[in-house]
Amino acid sequence: MSAPSMAQQLTEATQLQRLRALRERKALQASQQAEREAQAAQQVVLEREAQIRQLQARRLELQHSLVGTYAARMGVVARYASAAQEALDDQLERAEYALIDEEEALISARARAVAARKAWLQAVAQHQASTTLRDDARHSLRRERETMLEREDPPAAARTLRNTP
Repeated sequence: MSAPSMAQQLTEATQLQRLRALRERKALQASQQAEREAQAAQQVVLEREAQIRQLQARRLELQHSLVGTYAARMGVVARYASAAQEALDDQLERAEYALIDEEEALISARARAVAARKAWLQAVAQHQASTTLRDDARHSLRRERETMLEREDPPAAARTLRNTP
């Protein structure tokens, strides 16, 4: 292979390596974003679970107060207690359904994060391969140029042997 074609090969390998580096950075950013989204989805689920625990505690507290504190006045507070119980039950049911949706969103976000990390790792491998290709092209061009210089310039030892009397 000639030096000009090797130089062209080096140029192309360098361009490919730069392209792969850009793709790697883009894939890393996408992976980091997907991971942040998964963490945000996890936080939403944790907050919803806390809300459910709070609603359950309020419901239990209402039930205990009806049996204890307000038991003597049950006739007066019965309607209020029933409405409060229904409201808490409704809120709890809505929160539980929302939790199911949010858990599904979390699963989806985690899957996207895994896929984005896999894509980033693949981009890293491609970038490393293109860097190796560029380095090999650089070494080949250097060897070719050295070989050409050796052919054009006879060794100094041969010159000295011819010039000696």
